Amino acid sequence: MREFCKETDGLYRLRVPIENIYTSVFLIDDAILVDCASTAEDVEAYIVPALHKRGLALTDIKAIVITHAHSDHKGGLERVVSLAPDIEIVTDVKELGNGISTYPMAGHSDDSIGVLDERTRTLISADGLQGAGVDKYRCYTQNPAAYVQTLERVRNDSRIENVLFSHAYEPWNEDRVCGRDNVIRCIDECYNYVNTE
Repeated sequence: MREFCKETDGLYRLRVPIENIYTSVFLIDDAILVDCASTAEDVEAYIVPALHKRGLALTDIKAIVITHAHSDHKGGLERVVSLAPDIEIVTDVKELGNGISTYPMAGHSDDSIGVLDERTRTLISADGLQGAGVDKYRCYTQNPAAYVQTLERVRNDSRIENVLFSHAYEPWNEDRVCGRDNVIRCIDECYNYVNTE
């Protein structure tokens, strides 16, 4: 069984298979989910059992942040809501409490947001930063100019010392980057793959 694996204090990741890759569902403080995989079946087969292994049910989750409307991040939402009808659905920039807030990351899609945990100085970027892309999914930006603005915002935000991606993006072939210098290098490399013409 797949389980939520610790990334840093209070922040866990569940890798859910999709095609030849995976998408990530994050759990913060056993109270906030970030994304919900691709399908209702993913919710039943991966998310619910992984929560159960931590002694939680979906009804224990207070909020779910949907980083953007693409199916590999939002596809399981209808099933989540059917199992936890009181869950707060967050799709915009707002404070979530305890040093957690959503973070503007438009570019990949106009509705893209991330989640910033200021306590651990960690940004969950989802697809908001994507290097060269992953597998057959190359770097895609619905709005290249907004993506460049997002890159600049993250690059200049000294609060961010770690970034967690939803997929193991190339050229790093990793789903995380740790340390402020490595975050800067990551952002600099992201510029190489965005087409602003």
